[in-house]
Amino acid sequence: MAAFSFLSSKPLVLGFQHFGIGLLGLGAVTGAGAGAVQVLGNEADAGPKVEISVPIYTPPAHPPAQGVVQEVANTHANQTGLIGMLPWRMADGGMSLPNANGENHAMVDLNTPIPDEHAVSDPHVTSVAEAASATPAVYANGSARILAPQMGATTALTSSEAGVRVTRGGQSAVGLPSAPIAGVSQQGPNGLLPAIATDGRTPFDVYRRPDSAGGRARVALVVGGLGLNARITERAINQLPPEVTLSFVPYADNLQGWINRARAQGHEVLIEIPLEPFDFPDNDTGPQTLMSSGSAEENQRRLEYLLAKASGYFGVVNYMGGKFASSPAASAGFMRALKNRGLGFISDGSSASLGTTARTNGVKTITADRNIDQRPSAADIEAQLGALEAMATQRGNALGFGVAYSVTIDKISAWASAAAGRGVTLIPASALAS
Repeated sequence: MAAFSFLSSKPLVLGFQHFGIGLLGLGAVTGAGAGAVQVLGNEADAGPKVEISVPIYTPPAHPPAQGVVQEVANTHANQTGLIGMLPWRMADGGMSLPNANGENHAMVDLNTPIPDEHAVSDPHVTSVAEAASATPAVYANGSARILAPQMGATTALTSSEAGVRVTRGGQSAVGLPSAPIAGVSQQGPNGLLPAIATDGRTPFDVYRRPDSAGGRARVALVVGGLGLNARITERAINQLPPEVTLSFVPYADNLQGWINRARAQGHEVLIEIPLEPFDFPDNDTGPQTLMSSGSAEENQRRLEYLLAKASGYFGVVNYMGGKFASSPAASAGFMRALKNRGLGFISDGSSASLGTTARTNGVKTITADRNIDQRPSAADIEAQLGALEAMATQRGNALGFGVAYSVTIDKISAWASAAAGRGVTLIPASALAS
């Protein structure tokens, strides 16, 4: 009877009955398995996965000061053309470190701090007394990476030149007249060249910052590598005291606009002249570099090309030049050309013989006593400024040379604010040139 009843059932109804029984069984097994996984399983082992390796940041035991040096490659993906390949001392865009000959190779990046053992070796002084007795630092030049000038004016200015607003004519409370000033220039094949006026005035006389400051301790500071990085150049012009001398790279875009802007803020100005380093052309300082083996005519042509890039500087400062300085004929010819154009020469200290040659040829000159930011950290810059202060107290004056790193600008500004209270007078570099 039961068998007959089963066989007489409709096939469709029977199929649904078996499907329902199977589904309930499958659900029970799946539920039991899932429960077991939740209770006993390791979710890290479940299912397909993608592992992403994230670097673990370990803070340093002692946070490095702003601007500790890190070496990076000599090329940069964002640079194009000749200017992008030029080494130059430069703020926040890189600076090359010296090799055994005092020349430069690797770039340094100030954006990423690294431990001090990677920094350049020089006396690490922590007080004015210790700084005064420390061995003078080895002088370093630098390398540049160029950023397009983009800025907004931060002072009330009257005209615009390729994005840089400048004051033309007249003189503000702290400013110096815009260049060119009549009578101290002549037309050259590539632009205006500095020249001695018919009344005897020289570019050194008319473009220097006037100084009558006395005092028993006088310190002058030159900050170089300007004009390539718009942000740092603007900071140097606006934040540094007007007594600080600013040094500009001749290859900078809109160099005249930068110089006029600096002078409007009261800064006297130098232009940097590339001189042949020992490892040229591996360390290529540009197509207009003055060469130790170059003829007097060729070196003069190159010098005049660079000098014609702008007006308004009272003198020049060397950029590198170890090998060039080793040639008495080349260096003497260079200095005679400066003398004939009424320019001064400030030596960054990397080659003492250049200052001697300048003096021998009647050029007004001074050589830097210390490089204040060879190790561009706050502590080292403070120590080097302290050393200059102690030196000036002992002998009456001192000259320091630095590169326009952000930390350098900050430390000079802070030091200058406090130095006056200690009897130190900040003066322009031209005041020490003789």
